[in-house]
Parts: sequence; C-alpha cells; structure tokens
Amino acid sequence: MADSVKIPLDDKLESIVKQCGPALIDVLKHKFGCEAVIHGVSAEWGSGKKPSVVPDQRFSTQLPKGMTVSVWKDDLTTHQADAVVNAANERLSHGGGLALALSDAGGPNIQRESDRYVQSKGKVFAGEAAVTTAGKLNYQKIIHAVGPCLQSSHTTHDVVRATPILKDAIKNILRLMEKENLQSVAIPAISSGLFNFPLRVCADTIVKTLSEHDQRSKGRPLEIHLVNNDEPSVKEMERACREFLPQTQQATSSAAGRHGNSPCPTLTINNVTLTIKKGSIERQKTDIIVNTIGADLNLSNGAITRSILQAAGQGIQDEINKKSKSKKHYNVIETKGYGLNCQYVYHTICPEKYWRVPYDKILADIVWECLNKAHNSQQKSICFPAIGTGLLGYDKDVVARVMMEGAVAFAQQTNGVHLDISYLMYPTDTNTYKAFEDGMRTLQGSANYPSRSPQGSANYPSRSPQVDLMRTNDHAKSSAETPHIELISATQERMSEARRWIWNDMCLHQNSFNIRNNFIQHFGQREHENLLSFQTMWNISITESFQDGCAGIQITGSNSIEVSVVGVEVEAMCCKAQEEFAREEEDALVQLLNRKVSYERSRFDNGDKGSKEFPIVRVEKLENPCLKQMFELKKQQLSATPRRMYQRLPAQFCELVSRVGFHRELAPPDEQKYGQGIYFCESPRLAMELWRNTSEDEYLYFVEAQVLTGRSTTGSPDLILPPSLPGSDPSSLYDSLTNTSKDIHVVFNGYQALPEYLFICKKRQ
Repeated sequence: MADSVKIPLDDKLESIVKQCGPALIDVLKHKFGCEAVIHGVSAEWGSGKKPSVVPDQRFSTQLPKGMTVSVWKDDLTTHQADAVVNAANERLSHGGGLALALSDAGGPNIQRESDRYVQSKGKVFAGEAAVTTAGKLNYQKIIHAVGPCLQSSHTTHDVVRATPILKDAIKNILRLMEKENLQSVAIPAISSGLFNFPLRVCADTIVKTLSEHDQRSKGRPLEIHLVNNDEPSVKEMERACREFLPQTQQATSSAAGRHGNSPCPTLTINNVTLTIKKGSIERQKTDIIVNTIGADLNLSNGAITRSILQAAGQGIQDEINKKSKSKKHYNVIETKGYGLNCQYVYHTICPEKYWRVPYDKILADIVWECLNKAHNSQQKSICFPAIGTGLLGYDKDVVARVMMEGAVAFAQQTNGVHLDISYLMYPTDTNTYKAFEDGMRTLQGSANYPSRSPQGSANYPSRSPQVDLMRTNDHAKSSAETPHIELISATQERMSEARRWIWNDMCLHQNSFNIRNNFIQHFGQREHENLLSFQTMWNISITESFQDGCAGIQITGSNSIEVSVVGVEVEAMCCKAQEEFAREEEDALVQLLNRKVSYERSRFDNGDKGSKEFPIVRVEKLENPCLKQMFELKKQQLSATPRRMYQRLPAQFCELVSRVGFHRELAPPDEQKYGQGIYFCESPRLAMELWRNTSEDEYLYFVEAQVLTGRSTTGSPDLILPPSLPGSDPSSLYDSLTNTSKDIHVVFNGYQALPEYLFICKKRQ
C-alpha cells in the first residue's frame, strides 16, 4: 500500500522547484525512494528535462522471403527492438555522435566491454561488426558496425570505393543477428554523420543490401527497423524503401495517429509508453513479465507457461507453490524472474469465460493490480500477453480494449510516472495482433481517452485502486491551484525523511549548501565540467573536500535560491554516480558467480529481535543470494567464525546495502581511528557514538550483519590495508583491524560482511 503526502511550496521553494524540477524528482526517488509529482508550478527548466519521445513510423513492408523492413523517426537509446546498431569506429571508442549517446544511456559497462573486445580480438576494421551486451539500454545486444570513413572533401571516386564497405557492414549485422538469435534490430544511417558518407547513397546501399539478403535467405524472417532521430535521414530512408522495396504493407506517420498495419505500433501518454509487438514471452528483456496461469497453479500445463518454466527453472514453480497458500483466486502471484530476462513474473489467475462474474471486469482488475504493483516496486517496464485469448476463450477485441484502456487510465492518473507497457503476441497469432492494433489505432484517433477514474466503470475494477496516488480530473484541477509537491512512497519514514530534506536542506539554509557523499569521489571529467559550468552560469562558488574518510561539496553564494538550485543539481549527480556504482557491482557479481543478482527486503515481525535501546519502528529482513554465496566463499577462505555486529548508515544507502552489500563509500565513521575501511560495532549504542554526523536524520538506521573478523590486530588511522602477518609472506595480511577493547572492527573486503536485518528506529526526543 503506497501512501502520499503533500508539501506546500512557499515562494522560495516554488522558485527553486521551477528551475530544477527534473533533478529534484531524481533526488527524491534515488535518495529517499519516493516518487514525486509537482503540482501547480510553471516549469522554467526548459531543455533541462528530456521530453518524451513518441516513436513515429513512416513506412513498413514485408519482403518476399518474410523480412520486415520499417522506417522510424525515434530515439535509438529508447527504441523497441532486440538489438541496436552502433555506428562505431575501429577501436570501439564511443566518444561522439550516436556512439556517445548509446554509451551514455547504457552506462560505463558498454565502453568497458568494448575495450575488452579490442584488447582480446583486435580492432574492428571497416566493414566488420562486433557484439557486446547493451548495459542499461532496453536491448539484448549492441552490434557495433564500422562503416566507411571519408574526408569532408571526398570525391565521387571515394564514395564508389567506400560503398562496398558499407554493404559489408550491413551483411555482417545480419549475420550477427542470426548468430545471436536476434529477431529484430534497429539500424541507423551508418557513416552518414561524423564519417561523411553521403546520406542518399547510404540509404540506397542499406536498403538494397537488405533486399538482396531477403532474396538469398533460407532462415527465419528478420525485422529490420531503420531508425534515425533527424528528419533528413528519416526521409532518405523512406525514399529508398519506397524506391527499391515492394510495398505490401505500409504505415503512415504515427504523429497523425495512424499506424496502418505496422509491426510495432506505439502510443505515448504522459510518460507511459504502450507498444504492441510479436515474440516469445520467455525471451523478453523487461523488468516484469505477466503470465497467465491456471487455477491449479501448475506451470507445466500450457505451452506458454511451460516455456516460462523451462527458461526460469524449477525455482519459479516452487515459489508459486509456497505463496499460493495465502492467495485468493483471480489475483496476482508475484515471483522472482530466476533464469528469465526479468526481475519479476506476475502470474495472473483468470476464470473461464462464462464465470459468474463477467470476465472483462476481472481482467480489468488484474491489469490494474499488475500496473500498480509495477509502479509501487519502482519498475520501469512490464510485458503483458493477450490474457485469456487462448484456452480460456476470451474475445480478442474485448481483451484488447480492456487491457489498453486500463493502461491509458493508469497513465493519466499517474502523471510523471515512467513505465513502458508492451503487449506481446505470438508471431503467428495474427488475429489477436490485429485486435490490439485496431485498439491502438482507436485510441490514437480518439480525441478523448478513457475516464481517469476507474471506479464504477464497466471496464475497470469495481474495488478501489490499491494506491492512494490515483487522482480524478477534478482533484487534479483543484490541486493545480496551490503549488505543492506530492510525495508517494510505501513507508512513512521515507516520506518523512524526504520532507525534512526539502524543508531543511533545500529551504532553511541561507547562503551555503553542504553535501557529504563519498560518491563525489566517483565524479569523472563530465561531472567536473558540470560543476564548472554551474559556477559560470550562477553566481556561486563550489569547493570540494575530503576529510575523515568522507568526500564533500560546499556550494556558497549571495543568492540562497541559486545556491539551492545548484545544490539539488549536484545531489542528482551524486545519485547518478551511486546508481552507476551499484550497476557495476551487480555486473561484477554476475561475472563472478554466473547468476542473476536479486535481493529482497521484507518486514520481520519478531519484536524481540535486536536491540531495545532505541524505539524500533520496523525491522526488515535483507536477503540477497549472491551476497550470501560470496560471504560463504569468504568464510571458507578465511576459516573464520562470523560475529554479529552493527553498522549505522544514512537513509539513502539502506537500499544500496541490500543490493550490493557493504562498501567503504557508504558509511565512513566520524573518525577513522583504526584504518580506512568498513567499520562495524558490537552494539547499536556503540554505533551511535561512532557515527554522529548522521544525526540530522529523523530516524536511525542500523544494519545487523554477520562479520568475518578473522585474524585481527590493533589498527591506526593511516592504514589503508591491514598490515602483514608477522613472520609470513608480505602478501599475507591480517583479516581485520580492531580497537583495544575489540568491540569495533574494520574490514577491507565488503564480502566479509553479510547484511541480514535493517532496524529503523525513531529518535528519542
């Protein structure tokens, strides 16, 4: 159950929010775990907020051997396909143009993996292509294709000599698609930008090569999306397709609200994107997969559920069996994704068509619950099948209408929420696909979307929505009259901490904004260029510091509003650095253990658990199988018996400890008396003495952990690693450092500690 609270904005806060709204929303989400909706504020951040991209399909046709070719105007960092093609250079150095955009959006692992590829296999020469994973992009793979590179003053002869190279690059893209078992790929106008290859010749070459491949093809049909975000490239690709390809199917501009028989229609409402596509549900790379399961809860019954079971493994069936005892029919059972390319699976239990309650009402209820669960768990993408259109015999047109109208209503009532909703049809199920396509076209051509209030509608759940953030039109209008921020979170503590930060850090200070966050140390050239530009744009001064193991930034200036605006922007930079760090650590775990990283925070109801020195608001049990496996390996390596110890940390790092364990960046004590590592104490009382500078928090956060202290020696402030064991090889070090009373220990490897419980305590006044 999500709660919400409204924070009224005075003149000063409103002025701050006007200038840094997107950064503020990011900070409230990543620092405090709160979704934020800004009401009644006329934004001034302009291009600081990236607008929603509405994919615009201009052309589509199916070639004689089955290949589908379509032309799109879209952002390649967010386009929907199995793979994206990057217009790369020979060294796979992604420093400009499309390569930089994809690398920025996908995170640092794309460049790292590219560097490893070149180190091990050498340069990728013109006309060749290489495959890497896609990082944080919503693709399975990136195909790095190296096209011809011409001088800006090239001749016609240069173009003629370079054209076969571009043709080879396209052939290698298609070859890698088949090798990697990829169904669809997004290809830009390779070499036409920074590499100076003429755009018209580029379009002709790409399209002709696709046609030739289809004529020779003996494999499965491929889906080729020719995608660019600039109008000249889109128009040239469309011209070449119309000139050289048979036009069996075509799609006009989605901006005009018509998709014809497009293979992948898309509709964007607020920040929610609806997409219809074809494929196999068990192969989808998404945060959430929705599955339809029978009343017997047996995944072995039914072709689709059986495919999910085979891909996920027996663990998914075991979790269903465990949870089913407390579930009612016509609900949703949530499990982990296990071997699937998703975080979670929502197993929906549907009745037969002629049940005593109309199936469209139950279906609407299920869709509503799935979307709200996705929103509450802060997931970004969800993939639905056409629920009930198989053995249950639901009418395809009714299912399409109910599922799509439910998503539209959700999008309108959760303005500001980012969610990608896809409807997946089996490739041969043309009738169901057409039903959803017609439903999408109806919505695109309608001036009025469905009502924003689901109660009482024949198409939506009869019960009240499960979250309090749902707002009717009248409520939204009245709220807009008074400027305020609406905070939405699953816990009161998160909202309380966020509210305190808004009033104290953003508003009450005068001419100085102080940030203590060790992820400042992870800032690179781009972040420091941003800091320099802030000082140029605003009349402020920025000073970086590092003291007692903690990095800090102080922002000062004569105008307190300008200081606050820059402070929020820098906080957002810290949050981004923190998230990139977490992703890198998760990727490292995947490489080490060859298994997917997952974690869970669940309420622990044993009131006697832990210390009674502080009023306990809630205890959460932390479970992360990967961290546990690494801890067990470390225990064997050290031959050590774990000790139960505590660490106090700021509110914003509780989630990070659950995800990737303990790191020295998260909670350095006020004084690092015993070494520059990760500190633990025997009791929460001692932790309060060791960590005093987090006292601005309204709540206290203690993590109880098993810690492998092993062979220990007395520490000192100058030690960045434990000293060598006496009489042994210099590389043989002590396992930890300690104080004289041995109730404080410092370890230097985060896998020596396993987080088990989080205690959230209320401060005594």
